[in-house]
Amino acid sequence: MSFTTDALTHDSDQCPNRNRNQTAAARIDAEIKRVRNQLYLRPDRRAAFEGLVNCVRTRTHLLRPTPGQGRPGWVAPVFLLKRLQNLADRRSHWLRPCENWRPAGENLRPMFRSLACHLLAHYAVPGFMDSVWDLLPGPESFRGQSWYIRLGRGASFRNLNLPLVLTRRMEHFVRHAPDHYTVEQALRYGEVLGSGGSDKLAGQIALGALGRKIQHPEFWRTVILFFIHHSEMEIELVNLMVDFIQANKFAGETVLTEQGTAYRPAPWADFSIKGRTPGSMMRLVREWNLDLNEKKPSQGFSWGASPINWFRFLEQGEAAEGPREWSIRELLTSAELYAEGRALRHCIYTYALKCRDGKSTIWSLRLLVNGIEKRMATIEVDPHKRAIIQTRTKCNRYAGARSQEMIRQWAAVAGLKVEPLSW
Repeated sequence: MSFTTDALTHDSDQCPNRNRNQTAAARIDAEIKRVRNQLYLRPDRRAAFEGLVNCVRTRTHLLRPTPGQGRPGWVAPVFLLKRLQNLADRRSHWLRPCENWRPAGENLRPMFRSLACHLLAHYAVPGFMDSVWDLLPGPESFRGQSWYIRLGRGASFRNLNLPLVLTRRMEHFVRHAPDHYTVEQALRYGEVLGSGGSDKLAGQIALGALGRKIQHPEFWRTVILFFIHHSEMEIELVNLMVDFIQANKFAGETVLTEQGTAYRPAPWADFSIKGRTPGSMMRLVREWNLDLNEKKPSQGFSWGASPINWFRFLEQGEAAEGPREWSIRELLTSAELYAEGRALRHCIYTYALKCRDGKSTIWSLRLLVNGIEKRMATIEVDPHKRAIIQTRTKCNRYAGARSQEMIRQWAAVAGLKVEPLSW
């Protein structure tokens, strides 16, 4: 009897896996068809894409479903197909035919790196440059991919049309930035280390707001030098100060008035870091947070939901309290961001315009016990990279171990990456 029970259990366990694999395979095939249809009017690029798919399918396992990795089996293959489409769009720059490629490495990153280098490079290109093949078509992707091609032909970073000026020392550290960084993060990382900052500071800056988009480089270099000169400051305060400066010096906005639309300038456009101390900066940050939490927004707006799945998890609590229900849901209005920031005493309301413009998504981790719901953490997700880039609890503290575990479970199910230092 025990043998029969075990056999039935084994079969029932395998059927869901088989169904999931079939679903994932269909999703992968549908993505290939979508790209082919998109390239219908560009037969050269369509042929290049089909050649890449054929090479990858016959020589690697990368376009097969990948079960057992804690996320849907189609996520990694579809991620790769987007990169292959971008490589096909650059067919005119290929140095060698894809048919001559010989895969290197055991998983996606090294294999794709060997393919991109085979097609486009005479010289080694830093690993973080692979991120330029993840970008959606547009000026940003064209610029980043052009940098990749020029580096592969032997150019130095300092000879590229970068958004900030690098010294030789900074360029050295940029080239040694972690492979999982984006180009912008690598540039910030090299800038901090090349200016004399610590590796920990470089990581905080790279994975904060300054590593997401590089603007006003001359001003922000003065802020970076301020952090370097005050190395005694707690590292967790760095990005709090960056958020404060960004919101007050640069966050102008378009608003609706009785006369139509008007531009409201940033509240402190002439702010300078010169002459300030960590103590005076933190007083400004605290006052700003209090002001945000007390000031009700004058007008509200909303935005559409992202394609990222929400999350719900039930666990057995203590006998006296009953089940504990964890949930993660997206905040979709400026009023919801305001309420979240007021409850947890942080500045998440300032992200409303980023959410409306599709540059960010904000999520709330909550715990329901005996009918009482508690906000546990606020999570920012980059919708383009499908990556969790920061998580904060009350007063901008880092999330606790159990909250982190719930967020990781959600990331696995939703197919999200978790950036280092996002906690």
